Amino acid sequence: MKLNDALATIKGQNQTGSAKVHFLVCGCQPLHLATFLHAYLLQRFPDNRIEILTGLYGDFFGNLSKAADSSAAATAVIFEWNDLDPRLGLRSSGGWSKQSQEDILVTCRERFSRLVTAVQPLASRMPVVIAKPGLPIPPIGHTTRTQASWFELQLEEQLTSVLVQLSDISGVRIIQHSQLQELNAGVSALDAKMELVAGFPYTVPYASIVARTWVEVLYPLPPKKGLITDLDDTLWAGIVGEVGIEGISWDQQHHAQLHGLYQQMLGNLADCGVLIGACSKNELTVVQSALKRKDLFLNSENLFPVCAGWGEKSKSVGEILRAWNIGAQDVVFVDDDPMELSEVQRSFPETTCLLFPKNDPGKLWNLLGELRDLFGKPAITAEDQLRRSSLRAATQIRLNEHQADSSEFLRTLHGIVTFDYRKNSSDSRPLELINKTNQFNLNGRRMTEGEWRAALDERDSFVVVVSYEDKFGPLGRIATLIGARSGPSAFITHWVMSCRAFSRRLEYHTLECLFRHLDVEEVEFRFQATDRNQPLQDFFQHFGVHLNGSPTCRILRSQFLSRAELLPHQCHILNENH
Repeated sequence: MKLNDALATIKGQNQTGSAKVHFLVCGCQPLHLATFLHAYLLQRFPDNRIEILTGLYGDFFGNLSKAADSSAAATAVIFEWNDLDPRLGLRSSGGWSKQSQEDILVTCRERFSRLVTAVQPLASRMPVVIAKPGLPIPPIGHTTRTQASWFELQLEEQLTSVLVQLSDISGVRIIQHSQLQELNAGVSALDAKMELVAGFPYTVPYASIVARTWVEVLYPLPPKKGLITDLDDTLWAGIVGEVGIEGISWDQQHHAQLHGLYQQMLGNLADCGVLIGACSKNELTVVQSALKRKDLFLNSENLFPVCAGWGEKSKSVGEILRAWNIGAQDVVFVDDDPMELSEVQRSFPETTCLLFPKNDPGKLWNLLGELRDLFGKPAITAEDQLRRSSLRAATQIRLNEHQADSSEFLRTLHGIVTFDYRKNSSDSRPLELINKTNQFNLNGRRMTEGEWRAALDERDSFVVVVSYEDKFGPLGRIATLIGARSGPSAFITHWVMSCRAFSRRLEYHTLECLFRHLDVEEVEFRFQATDRNQPLQDFFQHFGVHLNGSPTCRILRSQFLSRAELLPHQCHILNENH
């Protein structure tokens, strides 16, 4: 984004929308950093007003404290070497002698420790994204610029150590500096003239890239949930039906290393909780035998389901989507054949279809990076590890859902439902559920991390996190509900439940727990119909609730008790006293 574009974006912002306040912490004059941050936030939240708060010039650590005391929903931080010691900047002088270098190292070590201490209370209140120094260390030392000096390496070591400490703080995210350099395409970050004249050290392109990356890291797009891969000439080199099981390859020796790298990437995604399925135009028995090869870099147990046949691949993709019970918009399809990609894209236009570049190492490298971006998330939860193991159980339960003895079948699961009313702002799972769940979602409204923390701080608010396990194993935390109690009523603003938990009647248990634990006579919901939340609409209609476009609907305790279905599971409640 160019500076004129940023200014035009700010000029055209919605003046009547609700405000989203952000704090920009730096030691320099904020100038273009604040402008670009404002503009990129408006692109991300076009219906809101954006306010950028800044501190005092030259008071980096004081600005961190001001941010912690502010009303901001999130904080963007950038620090430079001169924020640690003025002698490492252009606007102060103090000597670069050997003795001065040793003193600078001592000062930086103390300031780095102070940085960790200052960020902790800030991150306890709001999400924080940090950009490490992008400006060069002054040319101190006896070596040429192409040879790293001992002094420079000592500073880099201190920096690496503190970034690791900062990344361990809940709510803190560190910008990947190598990506900034790649996006900057060799353009220098330092504008020495602007630094000396105005106290702003960055070139305009670098300021734009930093601001853009701040917003991308603070507000990442919802990650995709599943990847469906082709097999022949994609997962491996060769057509298994022609060359045989031993004829396919994925290693450097057979000039098929690209397929080995792709397998490793899929294995990594599976470990992060991504669903991996396969579809192939092949005989199923042949595919199953090939997937039993012990030298695969992807554990075949991570592939579920595997669909093989001679029909259109879109039919196999549809079968996998039904098995996963997720929408086409949450899936990536990878194939080496452009025609197959086009056929699937036509049937599922919301699916992200990517070409596997079997003969182009450079494009393969880009594909692996794109997959990381599509599936990346700030943290991996326990539920991510449980997702794959719960699929087969969910399939069996759905098969029994409409049978006459489905109630008895649910009893045989020996399910245990836990309702946790404790507020924990460092737990990322409830917010993740709110921001990625579609089918059982009260209104489709998403929340930022700052809004989530603010909701927890409300005096009369309550949060319920629902966990479930049965004889098939644990599903982990699969539902979240946010609301407030007022006298005999409870008002619910958000209610979501993972599709993995469908058909177990957990929504009935949740409502029953609300009436019982909160001792209220009615529950009012801030409902909004979406094009995806039909399962929740069906649940409300079961109780005779009229969804007539009103912003709210309600269910009385008597109404619920008269129409509630069998509640087959044991229930436990955790609150602040546990």
